[in-house]
Amino acid sequence: MDIEKNKLVGVSYHETSNKGRVISPIFIIMHYDGASNATSAIHWMLDPQSRVSAHVHISRDGIVTQLAPFNIKCWHAGLSSWAGLKDLNNYSIGIELQNKGNEVYTEKQIAAAIEVCEAIVAHYPIQEILGHSDIAPGRKEDPGKQFPWMKFKSLIKKNYYGNT
Repeated sequence: MDIEKNKLVGVSYHETSNKGRVISPIFIIMHYDGASNATSAIHWMLDPQSRVSAHVHISRDGIVTQLAPFNIKCWHAGLSSWAGLKDLNNYSIGIELQNKGNEVYTEKQIAAAIEVCEAIVAHYPIQEILGHSDIAPGRKEDPGKQFPWMKFKSLIKKNYYGNT
């Protein structure tokens, strides 16, 4: 998977209006959508009245849909902080995984999420892959206990000082 002009090549793209200014992402934030199906989750993030969005949605079947360029602020993190920064929407790429919150993630879904994260990490100076629960503790629990963190944390090869 490759990225050109801040978009994944070869995936479905539906531009959300729920977005802001240009950003320089340094984090990836993993979420679950809480929805029973991918269509309703994507429609919700496209609806201007929802005032929520993410850069990417990945269905349980591993279908990747991009909703905004990676260098544009999406509204996925809400009230959040990490490493001395507040409002992580200004510093992060949001990935929504179709999951009600208590489901085991599918192999196809995790494989697609890893592929997307690898492309992002290769293209942007990503420092960490975090969960919504990390940046909004006590307020959010996603991506949940079922999320296979070890498969994602190893995708980051540099520490904060750029050393491998």
